[in-house]
Amino acid sequence: MPLISSASVLSLSDRMWSHSRATELNVMKVEPMRVLIVTGHFSGEGLNPWLLDDLATAFSDAGDEVDVLVHDTKNPRAIGRNEYADSRIRLLSVGPSKIRAGSAGKLLNNVAAGWGLHNLGFRLVHDSVYDLCVYTSIGAFSWGLPARLRRKGIARRSVFVLWDFFPIHQIEIGRIRVKFLHAPMRALEARSIRNADVIAVMSPANERFLRRYHPNLKAKTIVIPPWASDALNPETFRSTPKLERFTVLFGGQLVAGRGVDVLLRAWLRIQIEGRDVDLIIAGDGPARTELMLLAERIGLTNVRFVGALPRDEYRALLRSAHVGVAITVAGVTPPSFPSKIVEYCASGVPVVVCVEPASDAGTIIEAAGAGLAAAAGDVAGLAQALDALFEEHKTGTLEVRARNARLFFEEELSVTRAVGRFHAAANCR
Repeated sequence: MPLISSASVLSLSDRMWSHSRATELNVMKVEPMRVLIVTGHFSGEGLNPWLLDDLATAFSDAGDEVDVLVHDTKNPRAIGRNEYADSRIRLLSVGPSKIRAGSAGKLLNNVAAGWGLHNLGFRLVHDSVYDLCVYTSIGAFSWGLPARLRRKGIARRSVFVLWDFFPIHQIEIGRIRVKFLHAPMRALEARSIRNADVIAVMSPANERFLRRYHPNLKAKTIVIPPWASDALNPETFRSTPKLERFTVLFGGQLVAGRGVDVLLRAWLRIQIEGRDVDLIIAGDGPARTELMLLAERIGLTNVRFVGALPRDEYRALLRSAHVGVAITVAGVTPPSFPSKIVEYCASGVPVVVCVEPASDAGTIIEAAGAGLAAAAGDVAGLAQALDALFEEHKTGTLEVRARNARLFFEEELSVTRAVGRFHAAANCR
């Protein structure tokens, strides 16, 4: 079965997003698989579902048998088999059962996760044979287990999902301040992914950067943008009322590298113009207090910080908003494709994409008619894009973008589409 490659997408145009419907229809006819997901992030008691939760559920819906080997270094879990909301999915925890604080504690947590993967984790799966092993960036934190499973024949194929170019992105946004670590960390990351059969990149721009950043990687690539489970059904889409005032929403972690300060400064320009509008910031993180103080200092009166919300509550709020914002920071070399774009489109909400020049996410959204793009760090450009969508709201034409956003989700960004592409990767040679 042919692979859906980023090269085939690039041959069309960087302005267009494409996939092979014929391939996906064929994928749906393949035999069910045994799938192993190796991850440090997965939901559990008190934790919101995430992209890999959606993927595991969608694999199960497609008839696949799914095991999840989780090595969580941030949330304590019982060692071994854990209860999970979807009884079809076997959730196996091998990370630390006690989370230690501080820099030394974080190091110990990660060492414990690596030890758990190669000891208890390996013992839990070594009698199985998986058709597909899925693991994600940061690849170094999988501690080489996927490669070991591949060598031992426990996993017949492996797909590495590249969401984050480590360590260059973390260095450029200031999360890693010791720059001489770049070269050894880069080599470690390349080693962790070089044995993957397929590397799943988020967009054509990601594929190009990958080949420059890791020029010696030989693995094939496939374009799988970030995905989401379906946020609404046709009745919900028609019946969810919008907020009375034109409302823009940002949903995400409030940490370094998000560019929310630029959004607040752009919003001040909207406020000065006297627009009857509101901004909602949904999310939490170490930058929340600083951002709230910034909003107060510059005199914003139409912005609300609502904190982190349970997924269902967040999605209900999102459906009531008029526009969603995906924003990053300037001065970043690797291209991003913010996953919040997918959540916005899933809810039928037009998007303003304010990302670094290397990214093609804004171009893709504009080509789909699902929103507008601006450059990261461009306060005036972001304000202009938001103002343009407010004008469309007043004239009643914003609804066209809402329908386009939902259609783009259904055709390209749904987790069902992602599963089809994973099946294609597992069955191609």
